[in-house]
Amino acid sequence: MRIVRSWLFGASAAAICCSATSVEASAQTRRFDVPAQPASSGILLFAHQAGIQILVSTPVAAGVTTNRVQGAMDVSAALKMLLAGTNLVPVKTGGAITLKRRQPVASRIALMPVVAQQIAAPVNEIAAPPQQEPAVVSPTTEQDIVVTGIRASLQESINVKRAASNIVDVITAQDIGKLPDQNVAESMSRISGVQITRREGDGSTFTVRGISQNRLEINGRTLLGPGAGGNASLESISPEIISSIVVSKSPTADMPEGALGATVNLKTKRPLDLADLVVSGRLQGAYTDQADHLGYRGSALVSKNFSDTLGVLASAAYSNTHTRGYSFDSGGWSRTNNIDGNGDGVNDPGLFRPNRFMARIFDRAEQRLTLNSSIQYRPADKWEIVLDGTYSRLKRERQSANYQVLLNDNDVGAVADKDGTIVSGTFNNVIVRPLVYDEPTEFRSTNLGASTKYDGDIVKVSADASYSKGRGTDGGPGASFTYVVVPRAGRVASAAIDFSKGNAVPNLALTSNFDVNDPAQYQLASVFDGDNVTNNTGYDGRVDFTILSRWGPLQSIQVGSRYEKIQFYSETPQSLPSAASLVGKHDRNGDGIITVDELPGLDYNDRQGSFFPGVGGDFPRDILGGTVDKNVARDAFGLPVPRANAIPFGRVSIKDVEQDTLAFYARANVAGTIGGLPLAGNAGVRYITFERISSGYLSDTQPTLAKSRFDYWLPSANASLDLRNNLIFRLAAAKVVARPNLNDVGVSFVPLLVSRTGSRGNPTLRPFEATQYDATLEWYFAPSSALTVAGFYKNVDSFTINVTQSEFIGGLSDQIEPSTGQPYGLFQITQPINGSSGKIKGFEVAFQQSLRFLPAPFDNLGVQANYTYVDSKTPLIDEATKTALPLPGLSKNSYNLIGFYEDKTFMLRVAYIRRSKYLIGQGGANSGGSPYAAARGQLDMSGQVNLTKTVRLTIEGINLTREVDRQYLQTPQRLFYSAREDRRVFFGVAATF
Repeated sequence: MRIVRSWLFGASAAAICCSATSVEASAQTRRFDVPAQPASSGILLFAHQAGIQILVSTPVAAGVTTNRVQGAMDVSAALKMLLAGTNLVPVKTGGAITLKRRQPVASRIALMPVVAQQIAAPVNEIAAPPQQEPAVVSPTTEQDIVVTGIRASLQESINVKRAASNIVDVITAQDIGKLPDQNVAESMSRISGVQITRREGDGSTFTVRGISQNRLEINGRTLLGPGAGGNASLESISPEIISSIVVSKSPTADMPEGALGATVNLKTKRPLDLADLVVSGRLQGAYTDQADHLGYRGSALVSKNFSDTLGVLASAAYSNTHTRGYSFDSGGWSRTNNIDGNGDGVNDPGLFRPNRFMARIFDRAEQRLTLNSSIQYRPADKWEIVLDGTYSRLKRERQSANYQVLLNDNDVGAVADKDGTIVSGTFNNVIVRPLVYDEPTEFRSTNLGASTKYDGDIVKVSADASYSKGRGTDGGPGASFTYVVVPRAGRVASAAIDFSKGNAVPNLALTSNFDVNDPAQYQLASVFDGDNVTNNTGYDGRVDFTILSRWGPLQSIQVGSRYEKIQFYSETPQSLPSAASLVGKHDRNGDGIITVDELPGLDYNDRQGSFFPGVGGDFPRDILGGTVDKNVARDAFGLPVPRANAIPFGRVSIKDVEQDTLAFYARANVAGTIGGLPLAGNAGVRYITFERISSGYLSDTQPTLAKSRFDYWLPSANASLDLRNNLIFRLAAAKVVARPNLNDVGVSFVPLLVSRTGSRGNPTLRPFEATQYDATLEWYFAPSSALTVAGFYKNVDSFTINVTQSEFIGGLSDQIEPSTGQPYGLFQITQPINGSSGKIKGFEVAFQQSLRFLPAPFDNLGVQANYTYVDSKTPLIDEATKTALPLPGLSKNSYNLIGFYEDKTFMLRVAYIRRSKYLIGQGGANSGGSPYAAARGQLDMSGQVNLTKTVRLTIEGINLTREVDRQYLQTPQRLFYSAREDRRVFFGVAATF
């Protein structure tokens, strides 16, 4: 409450101080100080000060001298003064002003875009060229300017990148629409430096330059979602509602804090940016090959403007698909001293064996819905009001077969490699468990925002407020509900397993005295019923003022304040009733056990088919699977829905975190020349203070609470120097902070029973702090073409590191594990703690070119490519090897290759993305070492045929090569996880009117 009062007082005082100067306004008035000089530099400086985009070709500007423009005046009048007496004529072309000579230019020429800073006014402030200067435009020249489709999208991305006052990368609406992406995360992966991880075939989370501590926004506002720690569910957000994605890699003082890597802003479509009436739609079939299912997806958008002052937009995207995934899981590896790994008859110390062989088949029915709306109102030229709303929902029903073989130390004929990994052997008296899971997931997100701005002659004022809500239940994979069954008494088995071939699934041969695929051979050991529940809420508001200046190179001063409140809640309860506690209700024949036929809601069958078809190896293909209905089971046994307050040991999983943030900033924007070269930049400082309260339970009856407060001064500076008309050099430096994941600062404890591991939060975690430096060289050598080289260095003052230690968990460690009949024993508990400093450095290279110089039809070809190298030095130490670990989630090498062809009738785009291996997190020495994800690439494509100007046929293919995901512990021979998802093909029709 104290922070709220302070913010309201500061915002009110600033408004009172500035309101007197904001009454007189003209949205087209700017202050200019442009000396007379050659057009090549004078036009560039004018564009910076006017806040507009101007396109002019090098031959057209050659030999022309522009006039001096000084003082405050209308942009149109200033442009007229600048060009008076020259033979240059301004012509509005799309969102830019193009300068042409009075006489036609006969030869094909390359346009040189000249752009302004982000403080620029809307480009429509110059409604038309002056009446006294009519444009004479030849058809030949106009063809060199007007481009459509992919090339127009690439040029628009270039324009935004050039106009930015900091270092950014951009992908715009048409470019997003042309890519075969299922969600926003996959669209982001096309940007240099952005790497994503996938969940069940969908892009889910992302890093920027190897860093996961990033800020995600929608229309400049906090995008809070239903994920653990308040993360947005990016796999549920359709890219079709997005107009552009802006990745800001260097901050400015007015930008909200919270990003160690980058701030990613998802901008949705706005009606007044579109034509008076736009109606578009798409309907596609959706075929998934492993599921062998034909679903569908569709989208629609309607936008209507009224008298250029009021616009209303509504859009929706929906998909209904079935997917299938295959995975192998070893359940981790355990260090043992009880196995002979070289055949000398003596057990060898420190060998590592797999915990289990688990084959999984996931059958998923998925529904995704994204709704977006916007109302944009301009009651006057100087005033704008915008209301936005976005809603997304992902509903995924899973039924999965989990065919488990639990291993032990009773091994004969074991073979260990040089790293102590048991790559083959025969394990006796193993436990076979054919489990069937009911694992639903449902994520819902709501984001509402309102903003207003008033552009005055001297002062601009803007205000913004938003509300976010994210709720979810996430039961999988591997959680939610299952009957844990084991072989009936007298049924024994042994397993010969071989990892030495390096396949995605190790070889496995089972020997048993019973039919392992006969459901009648099993009985109930226990029930596992768990869930992951989240309920997150966020509010934020900000007020900003821009004061135009007359003081030499100082163009303007920006000041403002922002307040944010986030409430994050999650719980991970687990209900574990044993068969002994349930036998009285469903032992119908009175034999003292509950057999499979006595389990309500369970149906074993062979409808799921073969496991991992097409992958080499000798392992069981036809596994025992089926379906289970958790609601039927709960009702029959009288089991509660797993919630923290309803089951024993449930409250200790609660994470309840409240965080209030207050910020003030000041920023100065400058423009001028140095050595005759145009220079623009900004510098400022941001002050933030935030309070965090973490609450939960140490036991079901003992609540706990922890408070913390942090204050920071965050200076930042950005500068851009135009070395040539098409060559820009940028430098940036900043102090940044990123709060730890809210999931890490909770006080809860979450056990993982199968692996005997667990996690515990730490409410005393400090934010990440870093000082960063960036430099880029940007060469815009042709229309829709650019070459960019960027280097970066981050000195991180306070890493968070994870520490794992053995713990006896009261009330759990002494419980009996039903499958083995032994106590659970010690758990390996991982907890984040405050670490020491580290460094992150690297470079990026991005290239794109429209190959218009080639002879027809090859002039319709184009290429995009980017490469990112990132290296890190962290305080993280691998417990097993005692060597330093890299930053988790960081691939040293990643790249994108995209080729396209587009003419008036046909478009084809092929995209390949690849990232090298990366560390998933720290792992304990006793559990096999730290986990890594192996290198992986993915090939996607999209195409369309234009039937008319408004109707087109579309086709998209995702994951065409079906490359397998692999994870391992310390060494690739310790295979931890492998998975393969569907090849997905979408085909249909789209139209825009």
